[in-house]
Parts: sequence; C-alpha cells; structure tokens
Amino acid sequence: MKLYFISIYTFLTILANGQSGNLINKLDFTSKIQALHIKKFEWIINQQLDSLQNLFHDELHYIHSNGWKESKAEIFEDMASGKLRYDDIIIHSCEVRLIDNTAVVTGKGTFCVQMAGKPLEFKLYYTEVYVITNQCIKLISRHACKDTGK
Repeated sequence: MKLYFISIYTFLTILANGQSGNLINKLDFTSKIQALHIKKFEWIINQQLDSLQNLFHDELHYIHSNGWKESKAEIFEDMASGKLRYDDIIIHSCEVRLIDNTAVVTGKGTFCVQMAGKPLEFKLYYTEVYVITNQCIKLISRHACKDTGK
C-alpha cells in the first residue's frame, strides 16, 4: 500500500513540474519503437529489402546466436542468395527502454529459418539497439544468444 502511494505521489509530482508532456512523449515513442521492432520481423520474413534498407544503419552489426557477425551489406547478400531465409519469427516477449537518443529492445522469440535450404529452429534471447535522430530511427546493433529458459 505504501508503494502505491509513493507511485501516485511521484506521478503527481511529475505532472506538477510540467513533465507530463515528456512522460507522454516517452510512452508514445516507446510504443513506436515496439511496433517498428515487430514490423521489422515481418519485413525480414517477407524479404521487404527496401523497408529494411531504410531501417538498418550503414554501420549495423548483426550478430547471430552462433557468433556469426554480419554487416548490413552481408545481410542483404545472404537474403538475396537464399543462404539465410527466415520462415517465421514468433516473439514471446519484448521490452523497450529509452535512454536519451537510444532505444534498447530486449526480447525472446522462436526463429524458424532455412540455412542453405536446411530448416532450423532457434529459441533466442536478443538485444537490439536503435539510434534515434530527428529524421529517423535506425537499427545499429543486434545480438542474439540461445535462450536456455532460465
């Protein structure tokens, strides 16, 4: 009960100090990042390279669960050649944290892929880092590891 009153007090203090606009903007932006993060997986499955081209930062590091690191160019080469194809991505959970001009997304999901035509399924824990500017949002880093369920 005490925690409940502290939370209400904190919220009212923020409103009284004129910070409510910042809080609302942060919540709106968190929702935008979460939606974009989910949409990105649809683009990957459907190989919508133009949408991914706009989202991926030129300095992107895309690190797979086995330690394989790809650049933006390498991702597009592998998608075009069929070396790596995503058939389905099921997100079980994700969280967005905003820190200044950076959004960090952590999540868990099941990734169904084909690697050189061989079907594979991975349960992954991943982190994605997005850079936010006035003009756009860009994915600059992604790292995944196997989800051990712990």
